[in-house]
Formats: sequence, structure tokens, C-alpha cells
Amino acid sequence: MRTSSRGAGRGSRGMTLVELLIAFVVLLMLVTALVALSTKSLETWSSGEARKELYDRAEVVLSAVADDLRNLYAENEVYFNGRQDLPAPALQCDEDPHRNPRIRFVRTGAPAVIRAQGPSAPPPTRIPPMDYGPTWEVAYVLDPDPEKAVLWRGTRGFDRRTTGSLLRAVEYQREEDPLFRQCFTPVESGILYVGYDFWTQYTTTWDDAAPLQAVKPGSKQAVGPSPRWDSTRRQDTKFFFHRRQWDPTNPDYVYPEIVRITVVVEGDAPDRHGVRVTEVGSSYLQLTHTRGIVDPPGMVKVGGEWIEYHGKTDTQLMQIKRARRGTVAGTHAPGTPVRFGETFTTEVRIPVYRAAQEP
Repeated sequence: MRTSSRGAGRGSRGMTLVELLIAFVVLLMLVTALVALSTKSLETWSSGEARKELYDRAEVVLSAVADDLRNLYAENEVYFNGRQDLPAPALQCDEDPHRNPRIRFVRTGAPAVIRAQGPSAPPPTRIPPMDYGPTWEVAYVLDPDPEKAVLWRGTRGFDRRTTGSLLRAVEYQREEDPLFRQCFTPVESGILYVGYDFWTQYTTTWDDAAPLQAVKPGSKQAVGPSPRWDSTRRQDTKFFFHRRQWDPTNPDYVYPEIVRITVVVEGDAPDRHGVRVTEVGSSYLQLTHTRGIVDPPGMVKVGGEWIEYHGKTDTQLMQIKRARRGTVAGTHAPGTPVRFGETFTTEVRIPVYRAAQEP
């Protein structure tokens, strides 16, 4: 009997060139898809890690400032040492020479909690508030060199001195100033901006476009916050509640109800993200690219000027508003680095809130 060998022949037949090419293409497509998926996953993970780092750095700043403000020490009387009025534990917020907000005040707390520089205990105050324990001067300022983008915290015992005090910001405007070297330590780096908005007795919205003005109770008019503060109502003439005539028998010190803290944390250094100005128009900012810049609305810092934008393309920021956050519009040459970051905010209620009795 003869047996056929056709079945064995088919089983041992190899793949044709066309089949090999098809299999190779399919394999290539699978590998490409796998690489793309892995790359996308890696980018997502890297982005998440970078954003988590920004959140962590912002939390360091916000927690430090908020904790100090919650322990704010306040007075509404003037102490006299027999020769002159003694300095009050003022809450003051204004601008440094680079137009960056700075804040200073007095708080209570044990030395270990304060993490104060210098002696482990504060020098005694001339008129000690015995019911509140030790009191401390606290100040937050951005680095005197704006290119460094470092937030500094200063601490020292509150002793009602007229000089050598953190309540006198003019004494630590430069890094070489003795008070700066002695009392300040860095809080966090990569901090482009730390701003403070104060909820007054008239404020109804955090929108800073709404003017701060005195309104009658029950008014439906939008009233914005104050970007400055001077609890003594005596020193800062730009403060809304400034008093032209000061009465030491009735100082009428004021303290905000809420403080909103705004922090801008820079993700990458300017030399890494490489965004630079190519042209500044009346309503647009032409850049080398806009990768990494947050979607509008947002703000970028060019030189010492903050610029707000409401539109964005691959190389342009549109519908811009210049000189924001209290800065001044400047001339920016092509090639000027552009700095930006993520913005974080928190609100702190002030336990010692006191409205002005004589607006």
C-alpha cells in the first residue's frame, strides 16, 4: 500500500518572505506601541514626581508662615518708659527695594517651637506680656538678590528696641547687614513670589481688581483686600487705614480677619527650561517656546516685572497685562530669561482680629 507524503510536506514547509515581512511588521508595531506606552508612563510618573516636589516645597513655606501668623501677638495700648513711647508689636507688610512683599510681626511661643536664631531664650521685654509667655519678632523676606529666589525667615526676641529690631525692615535689606546675617535662615529655595492679601472689615472678595473702599453695612458693592498692612496705623502712609492724627491715648490698632498667602514655586531653573523673550508687544509676549508654562490665566516674571496672560500658543503669551503684583513695567531685551512656576494659596484666620473703630 502506498502512503501519501503531502501532509508531511506541508507541515515542514517554512515561512515565505512575505509572511516573515508581515510578522516583522506586526512585531515592530507591538514594540513601538510598548515603547510609546512606557515612555508616556515614564513621562506621567516624572511629571507627577515633579509636581509632588512643588507641592512639598510650597507646603514648607505655607505651613511656616501660617503657623507664625496663627500665634500673632497683638496690643491696643501704648507703653511709655518715662522718656518715650516704646515700639508696639506691629504687624506690617510692605515692599522691599525690589518690590517684593515682605511681612514682619510679633508672635508668642516657646523657643523650641520658634526655632529662633541666637540665644535659646528671648531677651526680656521692657513691658513683658506675662500672660502670653515669651514673645518673638518674626520676619519673612525674599533674598536681597532677586536672582537667587530664596525665602528667608528671621527671628529674635521681642524687646521693644528702637533699633536692631526685625520690625525695622530697613536694617536687613542687604545680605551683608548684621541683622540679616544674625537672625535669618533660609526657608525654601526656588520661591519666585510670596504675597499677602488682608481681609479687612470692608472686604467682600479676594479679587484684587475690586478697589478697597469704605462701604456701608449691607452694601452689595465688591470690595477687595488690602495688599499692605500696618497695625499701628501710624507709619505706612499708603495703608488704607492710616491715621493722619495719631492719639497715644487711643491708638486704635487694627488687625486683619484673614490673611491669604500666595506662593509661586519655580519648577526648573531658567537655564534649564530655556524660555526667553524674543519680542514684547503691546498685547503679547513672544518667546522662544512656552513649554512648561501653565495654561492661562497665569503669570510669568521677566526681569523684575510680573506679566499676566490670558492666552497661550507654542511661542506666544497673549492678552497680557503688565506690571502686576505691584511691579513696574520695564524694557526687556531679546534673550531675557522668563521665570515661572506653580501658584499655591492658603488662608489663615487671625485670632486677634480687630477692626478699625475710626476708619
